[in-house]
Amino acid sequence: MPAPPGGGKGVEHVDIDARTLRTFREVTLTGSFTQAARRLGYSQSSVTAQMRALERQVGEPVFERLPSGVRLTRTGTVLCDYARQILTLVGEMEAALRRPAANPPRMTVGVVPALAYGQQLARLTHIGRRLLSGVQLALRVMGTGEIHDAFRAGTIDGALVLTVADADDHLAALPGALADPLRAERPDDLTEVRLQEVEFAPVIGIAARSRGPAAAGRQVVIADPDCPSQRWLPEFLRLRSDGPPEIHELGSMAGVRAAAQSGLGCAMLPMALAASPREAGGLRPLPGVPRMRWNASLVSARGDDRPALDWENLAETLRQATALACAVPAGEEPEGTAVSALGPDQGLAS
Repeated sequence: MPAPPGGGKGVEHVDIDARTLRTFREVTLTGSFTQAARRLGYSQSSVTAQMRALERQVGEPVFERLPSGVRLTRTGTVLCDYARQILTLVGEMEAALRRPAANPPRMTVGVVPALAYGQQLARLTHIGRRLLSGVQLALRVMGTGEIHDAFRAGTIDGALVLTVADADDHLAALPGALADPLRAERPDDLTEVRLQEVEFAPVIGIAARSRGPAAAGRQVVIADPDCPSQRWLPEFLRLRSDGPPEIHELGSMAGVRAAAQSGLGCAMLPMALAASPREAGGLRPLPGVPRMRWNASLVSARGDDRPALDWENLAETLRQATALACAVPAGEEPEGTAVSALGPDQGLAS
């Protein structure tokens, strides 16, 4: 975007209204004027006009145009930090003026089992208390296949789900089996904001692996049959053997991990579970199967009448909590665990 006329050196006062800051914040979250307009219910020309007026106020470009969207300039990054603080204060003011303190509004968010493990739900709650001021965050663990029904019934406001990452070589090799049902069947009144890529590792119990590589892939333990991260491993093994593996569905990642540890079968675990010796004792990499990544995304209803700031802060809550879950602390990758021993180029033994 070209520099606004007049330059920024002579600007002494900046008078930016909250509506423009909310639009600016939505563009920074989506990386696109078009997507920001869609989520806010504006026309793209309205968003473009607001951002040009914002740059005139600031005196410098705040966005750099790219073929795939926009990204913040140095000035835009500074403005983004202050915009978040200002909008948080505005939200607190709105809550104090309009919402009864004894009955805060509730945002109910469905979380698929593959992202509801260990300390993840606690992280969501702690970060939500800080960022979602005046809003009660209610988390509901539900299968991917239940998400649409929950939206139709009005029992959830949003959902934290896993969707297929674009341009993934391993997924491209299995196009028919690994279609993302949530994305393919998503009605027009739902929208998706990608938050963070989450890596999963294929693991097997030590006792099961000792029986040989052929036996290792005959049984698979999963948490959610409609989740891309859980459907991938059985399909990968089916296409590389003489028949489909036996599948055990347990409904939670804690159950999947425990079943794999006990030798019931192999499993696809998020790295937060597969990398930590405290969480994944007795587990080893499944030979010949690569680690994979999926997108953690916030799915929400279009045209929701909640304040835009609530959605922005919910997206930021989910993004921060997921990013923390993806981080493997120093010293948590001892030799022989799924993280250090797994190689992406191993061939699956028959």
